Amino acid sequence: MAMSRKDFVQLTAKGLAGAAAGSFFSFLDAPAGWAEDVLQSERLRKIHGHIARNKARHVARMQEYLRQPSVSSWNLGVKECAELLMSYFKRLGCKEVGLVKTDGLPGVWAYYDGGAPKTIAYYIMYDTQPFDEKQWSSPPLAANIVKMPPFGDVIMARGAINDKGADAMVLNALDSIIEVEGKLPVNIMFACDGEEEQGSPHFHQVLAPHIEKLKKCDAHLTLGPSQNADGGIQVALGSKGICSLELACSGKAWGRGPQQRPIHSSRKAILDSPTWRLIKALNTMVKADGNQVLIEGYYDAIRLPSEEETQLYQTLISQFAGRLLVGEKENSKVWINNWADAEAVRHLLFDSSLNIDGLWSGYTGPGMATILPDRAAAKIDCRLVPNQEIRPMRDLIRRHLDKHGYSDIEITMLGGGDEWSQTSVKAPVVQALLSVYKHYGMEPAIRPREAGSSPQAQFTRPPLGLAAVSGGLGHGSRAHSHDEYIVIEGNEKVAGMVRAEQSYVDILYAYANWPG
Repeated sequence: MAMSRKDFVQLTAKGLAGAAAGSFFSFLDAPAGWAEDVLQSERLRKIHGHIARNKARHVARMQEYLRQPSVSSWNLGVKECAELLMSYFKRLGCKEVGLVKTDGLPGVWAYYDGGAPKTIAYYIMYDTQPFDEKQWSSPPLAANIVKMPPFGDVIMARGAINDKGADAMVLNALDSIIEVEGKLPVNIMFACDGEEEQGSPHFHQVLAPHIEKLKKCDAHLTLGPSQNADGGIQVALGSKGICSLELACSGKAWGRGPQQRPIHSSRKAILDSPTWRLIKALNTMVKADGNQVLIEGYYDAIRLPSEEETQLYQTLISQFAGRLLVGEKENSKVWINNWADAEAVRHLLFDSSLNIDGLWSGYTGPGMATILPDRAAAKIDCRLVPNQEIRPMRDLIRRHLDKHGYSDIEITMLGGGDEWSQTSVKAPVVQALLSVYKHYGMEPAIRPREAGSSPQAQFTRPPLGLAAVSGGLGHGSRAHSHDEYIVIEGNEKVAGMVRAEQSYVDILYAYANWPG
């Protein structure tokens, strides 16, 4: 029997409250002396030195990559950016490098095979968000170095942290390993997405020709800046899924109201409104406050947090209370139901949601245009937790609309549909990452999953079934906003470019040498 919404909330709260808290390093099971043998080795010191000596060259490569536009929403420079990325892979020594055609914008595949015992899958997104240059204090495609306290130099550009600047630092680190050691400590299969900002609708077509090769991978590991502005480290062991839909109500499909085009608004006295109809339909989906979904069966598939997730949550709250939602608080006054931070984090991690991303109809420009629109539309998204799935969620919404008399409202699925993803903290690739952080004396805040969504499930779900994690030092921020940046010169808490690239080297060698 499915749990009610009330039962789920109460059982989740009770179970999480009863869990024991400790240190996140209590989840680490590293062999004695292992970190010192690997992370303090002479070979890593040589690679670190090489990175430090080549900082100027590494900055220049980042600027080159960021100056090449790749705005998928505008189809601006995406193919050219793919070609530039392929040139980087060729320079790295990948035996396979190619553009992958899809039904949309192209992807990129590259395979570095150095004959290492372990092989990782590596995801790269090379497209970026659009931008309005008038909002930026430095041109978004100039990739200028600017001063930004409390840091020193940063590079300000579209894609600086999401994700092109971050990926440039990883490629710099990989090049440095090759230049010092001659080969990488792991083999890497790169799968690159040119439509991530569109919901990765065709990324499965990038993976499809290479699935049999990818089955040889031992893990999915992504490197990049993971520090907050205050130097704290976040690790997410998964992500929520997302079901994105467009709902459209038209007079033509309804058989009422304007049938072919907008009409003079005076005719509202005698005609029905598709806009009001869509609003009424949306209102049936949630309670009056908009925070609890009323769609029948919406919460039924959700499972309670596992024992491991429960322990992670309680440790998160006990170790990082008051610091978990700092970024969100910059743009928020109060949480739903006046929740305390711990309660808000619980819902952010373990609860599903239904959001209206956009709602429009008729004339929305300056001044007046007195019309009765013939069409109204809304984009909505559902954030999904285990074990909710995209197609069943779409079907629940369809049945809800039909049941409430809105069978004429059309539903269109948007994006590629990222399912939820989950990896155990006990996975070797996660353990290797934690061992590096412990070596640095930095305890990360480990979340069972992040609240956002990504294509990660295409690696963690069958047929690949890989453990997946990402991490590394460095910081950047303002993704999807103006004045996006990545730190080049850090401070006493946040690593600059050199230290960040060195950390990516350490993580790769840690996983390459991790037992088992």
